[in-house]
Amino acid sequence: MATAPAGEPQLRRGLGLRTSTATSAGLAFSALNYLGAVTVALFVAGDAAWLAILIAGLLALLAAFAFGELNSLYPTAAAIRLYMKHSMDDRVALTITFTYMSTIVMVIAADAFIVGRAIQYVLFPNQVLASFPIIAALILAAVVANLRGVRIAGNVQDLATYSVLAITAAVSVMALAGHGFALTTPVTGLFTGRGDPLRAVVAGVFLFSAFEWVTTTSEEVRDPRLIPRAMLIALVLLYLTTAAFTMALTSWFPDHTVLRDQPYPQLLLAQKALGQGGLVAMLVGTGITALNTFNGGFLTASRFLYATAREGNLPRSFSRLNDNAVPYVPVVLLGVSSLVVALLIYLTQAWLIVVAVGAALEAMIYAVAAYCVIVLRRRRPDAPRLMRMPFGYVTPVLALVIFAVLALAAGFTDPNDPTGTSPLPILLVGVMGALSAVYVLWYTPRLRHHATAAAPRSPRRPPRAKS
Repeated sequence: MATAPAGEPQLRRGLGLRTSTATSAGLAFSALNYLGAVTVALFVAGDAAWLAILIAGLLALLAAFAFGELNSLYPTAAAIRLYMKHSMDDRVALTITFTYMSTIVMVIAADAFIVGRAIQYVLFPNQVLASFPIIAALILAAVVANLRGVRIAGNVQDLATYSVLAITAAVSVMALAGHGFALTTPVTGLFTGRGDPLRAVVAGVFLFSAFEWVTTTSEEVRDPRLIPRAMLIALVLLYLTTAAFTMALTSWFPDHTVLRDQPYPQLLLAQKALGQGGLVAMLVGTGITALNTFNGGFLTASRFLYATAREGNLPRSFSRLNDNAVPYVPVVLLGVSSLVVALLIYLTQAWLIVVAVGAALEAMIYAVAAYCVIVLRRRRPDAPRLMRMPFGYVTPVLALVIFAVLALAAGFTDPNDPTGTSPLPILLVGVMGALSAVYVLWYTPRLRHHATAAAPRSPRRPPRAKS
């Protein structure tokens, strides 16, 4: 187990199973999940979304086993860097990591966009232009809070996560009850009519994305074995909530395509099924998702950039702390990047493309995790592991193949046209990967060269006199 060097402060081990589960589920369940549910619905007929999400959840279980094994090898906050660094060339690992980190910016931006549009829909129904100032204000508030070192306490994080899951589940069940729990082709709808099993499952994978980021709290849990348990419980909670919500959507909106034109399907469902009271309840739940997403996203990404700068792979300014012990440059950069992406989503109205890009990136990192499990079993066969993926090499190899296929499928998915394909998601992933590679291959060596040149050299000793 990796520990902090002697004399350095260590993180307090105070997190239990409840908070670890809330962290895993809370990082995964953002306002973007409501649009992810719509995307699943677009690729099924009738009420078969639950089945696509179930298959996606079982595949996410494979990913949970992979991350559980990797986390048991490297139970540290920097685990993602360590297991990739020890499994492949560090330049490749760094490129993949930077590309994957862009998912956090997309989720923060999309969440701000959705929450902003939701608030505008309820408070200023005829003034769409009012939504962007709200979006900008949400991101600015998150930046200021993070710069001031404001963190959500564990109990508040628990309350926020379980509240939004409970509100979403309650509204969904009541909406289903309003139709007498009547279902239309709940199984065959995945395979008949407009059913597209592969793309439906790809979209379903996105509903669980980011649950694995709980591994960054490994140095703060009372027992490292709690992390795998928390991920498993979080997957069950996420499945039950998202499956109920998606089935409620398809029940009240048999023509699923009408949902892709609005970025707040949760409000439309609540309003249609439960009236004004349901609308207000779901608006509250939507707002709570921002609390979790902004807190977890800014905290996780900024600390990763801070640690990467200390390695010498980012400019020194990224490792400087303000008076509140916060790496202020990463926080400000994340805020500006999120605002730019939110503006692009606002101008293009292409919010469903974000789901496809996120699904592709998430499936990619799951495939990478499976690859790392295979490599590290060969390179470190005798290293102690608190848990292993079952059935030897069968499960990691199977996970690698499945998630590689899903990443490609997501990359050519066009949620705006369920019957067609689009290379746009894979092109966007390629652009992010290319920019990361250019930075790693071209700029990182320059940083290291300048750091070496600027390092103080020990004074040369005068030559000894000959005796």
